[in-house]
Amino acid sequence: MTATESLQRGQYMGYDISFHPVDMRVVRERVTPFLAGLGRDDDLDDLIAAAVRQAKVRFRANAWGLGVRKASADTDFDTFFYIWGRPFFVTAEEPAAVAETVVRYCDAGVDEVDDLARGQIALLDPTLVKHVEPDSNGTLPDDEHLAIGFRWKLDLLRGAARAVRAGRSTIANGDGDEIFAAGALTGNAQFVLMEFLSALLPGWIERGRVWPSELSERATTDGYAPLGDNRPLLGVLPTEFPSLEWESNWTIHNNYMIGGYAAPSDIRPMRNWLSHNIDALTAVGDQWDDRPYVRKALRKLDESLALAELTGAGFVEAAEIYIPMQGTMN
Repeated sequence: MTATESLQRGQYMGYDISFHPVDMRVVRERVTPFLAGLGRDDDLDDLIAAAVRQAKVRFRANAWGLGVRKASADTDFDTFFYIWGRPFFVTAEEPAAVAETVVRYCDAGVDEVDDLARGQIALLDPTLVKHVEPDSNGTLPDDEHLAIGFRWKLDLLRGAARAVRAGRSTIANGDGDEIFAAGALTGNAQFVLMEFLSALLPGWIERGRVWPSELSERATTDGYAPLGDNRPLLGVLPTEFPSLEWESNWTIHNNYMIGGYAAPSDIRPMRNWLSHNIDALTAVGDQWDDRPYVRKALRKLDESLALAELTGAGFVEAAEIYIPMQGTMN
């Protein structure tokens, strides 16, 4: 069993893609120092609490989206946009309005979700509001178990970092197996980081070969490279552990992978590039040569970039952060 296999489940033939705003201040100042074994073990408790709150907000918002699906079964309600696409439940049209609504959900308490969701239903169809009830199927774990789910990988990699500092080659992975400490840290840091950050600032879900670095490679565009190497996501880790081999990538070429990165200062140029090259990017299609599908994916991409721009975040593309078929949602 490799270090990566100890933290991730299986491999897929397809790709569950996501587009992520990423708060680089939190990367540099909070999460990667924690992964490096610095500070105290409770240093991320406030972020864990925020992730637990937001998980409950997300669950309630998704229940409203599923309720709309039931109430509008004979209409053109696009589930792969409003439920398994955008975060929470958002029906606004313009990217700026979508981004602002996502921030409102991110900042909301669970008792505020119903009003937010009803407002989004009204934007979709004012006559539908009185006919929709949130879907009551499914339950969330309690707060304690949610918190454990958010932090166990962080704690495992923190333990790996401390083992490396102490000169120990292996650590227990929690299942009774020993794994290589250095490999666990270098092989999983970016993915574990993005899993956690996506619980605080969500991404958009897509499927297929529609991530921006892939499309830009296959399309004839204006020559601008929208994404670069994702090494900045490693934060302080290479400095704290200079003798370890830290991998980075500029695209996605496997499942369970973090792809290309754009710094906060590159978000506006990337949005401009996207709008200027929308037809060329759509024309390359995806593995099914479905151009309308790609155009919708690019709309989701621009909305995620709008959220990055609004919040001063960077951007990263990823595979298998969310797996809707397994219930991992945004």
